[in-house]
Parts: sequence; structure tokens; C-alpha cells
Amino acid sequence: MSRKLKNSPLVALFFIALLMLISSAASQLCASPSTSPGQPITFQTKNLKLLLSENGQLLALINPATGKNYLPAGEKAPLLQVRIANTWLQPAKATLEQKSGLITLSYPAPASNLKARIKVTSHQTHLTFRLVDLSRTKDANAVIWGPYPTTISQTIGEVVGVVRDREYAIGLQALNPKTIGGLLKQEGGTDDSRGTTAIPQPYGSSLQAYSLDRSRPRLVSVWNGQYPDMPVPPIPGETTVGSAIALFGCPEKEVLDHIEAIELTEGLPHPTINGIWAKKSPETGRAYLISDFNEQNINEMLDYTEQAGLMSLYHEGPFLTWGHFILNPELFPSGRAGLRLCAEKAARRGLRLGVHTLTNFITTNDPYVTPIPDRRLAETGASIITADITATDTEIPIESINYFKNLKPSTLHAARLGDEIIRFRDVTPSPPYKLLDCQRGAFGTRASAHARGERIAMLLDYPYQTLFPNFELQQEIAGQLARFLNETGVSHIDFDGHEGCLASGEGEYAMAAFADKVYRETDHTLVNGSSRSGHYYWHINHYLNWGEPWYGGFRESQADYRFENQKFYERNYLPHMLGWFLLTANTTAEDIEWMMARAAGYQAGFALVARYESLKKNPETPRLLSLIKLWQEASREKIFSTEQLERLKDPDNDFHLEKENGVWKLYPFYKFKFEHTRKLLQPGQPTCSEWTFANQEMEQPLVFVLTITGQEGKIKDTWLELDSYYRLDLPGTYEAGSSIVSDGKTIKVYNHKGKFLKEVAVSRPLPVLKTGPHQLRFDCLFPEQTELSADLTVRLVIKIICQPELIKVVH
Repeated sequence: MSRKLKNSPLVALFFIALLMLISSAASQLCASPSTSPGQPITFQTKNLKLLLSENGQLLALINPATGKNYLPAGEKAPLLQVRIANTWLQPAKATLEQKSGLITLSYPAPASNLKARIKVTSHQTHLTFRLVDLSRTKDANAVIWGPYPTTISQTIGEVVGVVRDREYAIGLQALNPKTIGGLLKQEGGTDDSRGTTAIPQPYGSSLQAYSLDRSRPRLVSVWNGQYPDMPVPPIPGETTVGSAIALFGCPEKEVLDHIEAIELTEGLPHPTINGIWAKKSPETGRAYLISDFNEQNINEMLDYTEQAGLMSLYHEGPFLTWGHFILNPELFPSGRAGLRLCAEKAARRGLRLGVHTLTNFITTNDPYVTPIPDRRLAETGASIITADITATDTEIPIESINYFKNLKPSTLHAARLGDEIIRFRDVTPSPPYKLLDCQRGAFGTRASAHARGERIAMLLDYPYQTLFPNFELQQEIAGQLARFLNETGVSHIDFDGHEGCLASGEGEYAMAAFADKVYRETDHTLVNGSSRSGHYYWHINHYLNWGEPWYGGFRESQADYRFENQKFYERNYLPHMLGWFLLTANTTAEDIEWMMARAAGYQAGFALVARYESLKKNPETPRLLSLIKLWQEASREKIFSTEQLERLKDPDNDFHLEKENGVWKLYPFYKFKFEHTRKLLQPGQPTCSEWTFANQEMEQPLVFVLTITGQEGKIKDTWLELDSYYRLDLPGTYEAGSSIVSDGKTIKVYNHKGKFLKEVAVSRPLPVLKTGPHQLRFDCLFPEQTELSADLTVRLVIKIICQPELIKVVH
């Protein structure tokens, strides 16, 4: 009997419930608010003690373990500020209802009857503050939590909202999309920086969040003032009431544990991968392949993805329209069912399938535009027509050109009149106002007659030949995207063009709300990145992968930008990512290993853009993909020492990696760098440069990179001579920015963007560098000197591969 009782599920459940009750009681005992007459109101968690004065100002932020107060002396720290009209008010009095845990903040004149009621809840890990009531809500249009000053300045996570030093951290988390982490910089709630939830201050740092009343019509300046005084329709019921934050303090090493507890306790997004929180999962931030697969070549493309050891195959452009997300029938003739079969094939191999779109951008061929335009397309403003018009009139009289004359940011010049979209060339500058040279029935809408007094609205567009939704339609589009993901099984997207949500006039709130709806309505794990960072979105996001490949080769395209981003990721508990790199039919192993060395140094993921035809045409594709897989394996096994990781980060360093019989071999390269410039000498005097270097390593082919630097100009009649016996002529002209690259076997020419131009034919094999000293001569002809070509310089780098550093991994 006793054995049965001991193993009874009911008894087990009883003891679990009892333990939870005891734990909850202990938590409340430890953290419940307390106050005495004339004394500060005290709130305490396990790792943070907060004191609030009787006038609603924070008095202390204390680490209970050390007794250290992190609130700087002399700095104001209002619990909640409220804005009436354009005046910000700080509380004058704070009272605590002990039983309910409600704090009532009273505000001074000119709003002496303004009161804010805040529900405070104490947990072991954090405190929550929720605005549950605000008197005079018709007058109050915004609130700010804080700013809360701290003395911490070492590391400031501007997006995640955490400031920390080596010992302690203090953080603020917004608990819903209406609460925007950061400074209220613009009336629409837009912040063009990467984040201001935490910012540096002379005394250390501050944490802040805000909320706007969006339940009333507003005029908002959109996109850095490009669309001033844009009417923004109200969002019914969306006031500042309900705005909420969590505050926490903890040892620095426990920050992620505390944020995870906040997510789970407060119902924030909590994405997982294979049951592990995304912010802690080793799968987060892995590299992926961007390509142009279709129903026919999906198996080959999945093969390539596997060969490179990548986590996902991501389609760069599968859609015929954005808005309803209609697939291109040439790529997916079976529609969403066909794409789902592709996703299922990927899943069977342990891979994800991804697609690329631009968040809330609407193409002009989408059903939201044609044949009947949706009334919820974003408008920059409106007027009325002042006379009846027919379906063929090309001049349309309007009452005001206020919004129609703002044509500089517009690329479509499109206006909606009833169920018709009209494009126009220009407007008359003086009365009687007219839209001129109108194209009637644009984008497949129907040209029709219209009566005097009808409303005509200027539509907000983007240079991608797209339109945008207002907030209501935006959220419908978010639902469309979630349904697409559920129907296809696609499990990887980027909220690229995430800033398109700002077109609604609702600022950062719109960006958070869009991603939140997609996340909550998608019925499976959705790995996602974004073009923009955001405090609330941080909880949804898996990575940010900034750095594009379109501006140069592997080494040149936004290189400094890519590496500078790594510091941002570290500050904000985001995985290191290096951005996108473009693999072409001419990409070499040297290019790939340069990229992979940087990825290994930073323990970073990346996106490899490799189209089907490029993979088929590049003769080295199998080797390139195997190198990518090999380097990733080395990173996962963490084989590199701290000193090696630092060298791998340096973009000036080159490496080659091998693995043989369980032993890793890291081959560094030594580089000799030389420069040749224009020389003004007597006629007949040699103008060549002479250099010496020594190969103190193994015998190896001559490997070099010759780069022409300068603003403009060309060189010609170029030659290089090794050890007074081997002359290499490089016929033709080479423009500033181009490079000539020898891998020891071939010589290839690339333009200033790293695009392959041609291969230089050589009449005999390139020389071998013996061990020992060597002599080089180099010369070329420069053009006639101009102001812009005066700095034209030829830089030559000789690369010597060194003996390998052997790394034996003991498991």
C-alpha cells in the first residue's frame, strides 16, 4: 500500500503543487512591496532592491548582495511621466495601496487632478509596472517610463535594454508592443538609430520606454519629414493604458536567465528551436544559403545546402506579388502545395526552407491594388475634386495641392479616386489647381467618371514600385503572411524592409505589431531576421544579418561595416553575423577561406548568395562548399585558441584549413606588401621598382594580388619579373580599383566591385618560389597626370603559405 501511495501520480502532483505554493509564497515574502509613514516604498526581488520616494521618484537601485546603489546621486528618476498637450509632467506624490499593490501617482498643476494608477508585481527575477488607469485620458497623449539613470557605463545594450559591467546588470523590458523601448524622438514614435532603450549618459547610462495614445486621429511626419503632416487614422482603444515594463537587476552572467524568466512569466514572445530558447540555442545564427530554387531543381539545391553544412535554403524572390503573397507560377506551378513539398523535402534532411519578401510592401499587381484598390492603402493626405470629370479627362481639378505637390519622395505619382488609381506628371503651382497629364485607370484599375466633391488621396509609395498599407491593412497583411507560412511549412524569413511599417505613421509600434502578429499566428518555429533592430522585436528575432555583397568582392563590399556590427551584436546578446556574400561562377577557394576565417574568428553566421547557374558553372563548387562545411565544423567544435581567434578576425590575414586523421591544420599566410608609384626621371632612366623578400617556408607557387588604387586613371604595359629570369607580361589596360590575382595557376582580373572580368593567358606555367631570398621588378605606364589621377598607385602583395599550426581536439 505504501509503495503504491509513494508512486501515485496524484501524490506526485500534490507535492509539486505544494512546492510551487511554497516557492510562490517565499517569492512574495521576499519581494512584496513595503512602506512605512514617511519612509520610501520598497520593492525587492532576489537581486534588485528598488526604493521609491513619496513624490514618485526612484531613490535607489540596489544590489542586495553587495548593498551597492546604482542610482546616481542628484539625478531625477520619475517612475512615470505623463504628457498633457505638449507639457511633460513628473509625479508630485506617490501612494501605495498595500493590499492591491497599486501605486497612485498624482501630478501637479496644470494637471492637479491627473492621476496614474500603476499595478506593481514583484517576482523573484523582476518587478513589473503596468499602467492600469489614467485619469484625463482625453488630455494625456503620451507616457514615459523613466528615464531611470544608472551609474553603469561599461556595456550599454541599446536595443535589448540592459546596461552591465563585469559584476552587475540592470535591465528594462517592454512587455507589449504598445510600450516602445527607447526615447520618444518623433511624434509618430520613430527612432532612426538602432536603439535607445539604454543610452550612455555623463553619469553612466539610462533606461527608458514610452507609449503613445493612438486612439485619436493625428498628424505625423513620416520618414524623416519626407511626408509632413500626414493624417494617421486612429486605432480604436489603443491608449497608453496597459503600457507595461519589467525592471530587473542581477549578476552580469545571469542576464539571459532573467530575460527568459520575464518572457515566460509575462507572456512575451519566447521562440525556441528544438525546445531550447532561441537566445541560448546553438542553432541560432547559423549560416544559410540564399538562392533561386524551384520545384524542378529543389533536390539539387538541397544537395548544395547539405554539402556546405548550412542550416537553410532561402529563396531570394519566390513571389509574383507582395501583399497576398502569390507565388510565381514559373517557379512553383503547383503553387503553395508545390512549395510545401519543397519544405517537406528540406525537413526530411534536417534543413529549413526560407523565402524572401519585403514585410508590408505591396506590389502594384497585387489584389490590394488591382483591379479595385483597397481603401486602406497608406495615404500621405487628401483633397477633393472641384468639378465633375469623365473617364478620359487628363487634367483633374482639385481643391488643394498641399499633399500632391510633394513629388520628390514619390516614384509612382499615384492618387486614389474612388475605385480608380490615377498617375499624374505634375500639379499646377497656382489656382485653379489641377493634376496634369493624368494616366487614368493605372495598375489595372478602371477609369471612370467622378462627381465634384469626391475625395482624392495621394498614395505613399517606394522606389521599388510598391505601395504601402495603413496600420489596419498592415495587420491584415501580417495575417496573410502567417497563413502563407502555415500553408507552406516555410520556417525561415527575414522581415526585410521592416522599416516599411513606418509608412503607417505608427512608428516603432507598427514594426513591433507586425512581427508580433506573424510570430503568434505562425504554427511552427519561424527563424527570422530583420533589416531593423527593435526592443520588443528582440524577443521575436533570431539574428540580424547586416552587410550586402553588391558593392564589391568578398573583401571589399561593406567590410568595415560588417566588422563594426559585431560590437553591436555583443552589446545586445545577439548572435554574430557577417552579412551576405555573393558566390559567382568565378569565386575562388581563396575568397571562401577569407570569409570563413572571419566567420570562425567571430563565431559568426552569414548568408551565402549562390544562384543555381553560378553553382553549376563554377568548376570549384564542390571544393568551395566542402571548405565552408569544414570551417563551420571547426567553429562548432571550438578548436581555435583565443590567440588564433583574434588573428582570424583580422581581415588582413589569410588562412587555409585542413583536417587529416582527426588533426586540424591551420595554415597562416605571410604577406609582403609593396607599392609602385609614378616616377619623374630623366629620359631613358629605368622607372621600374625593385623589391626583395624571402620565402622562409616551403617551396610553393607564386601567389600575388596586384591592385590599382586611386580616384581614376589607368595603367598599361604592365610587367613583373622574378629573380631576373621569369618575366610576366600583363597586356592591356587596368582601371583604378581593379585587381589582378594569381593563385599560382591562373591569373584573373576583377573590377572595382570584385566582379570577374577576364582571365589573363600565360604562355608558360607560373614560377615556383624556392626557399630563400627573391628579387622582384615591376613597372607599368601611367596616363598623363590629372588632378584625380595624381594618387594612382599600384599595390602588390606576395602571399607565402606558412607551416601549419596543428590542432588536436580531445573529446
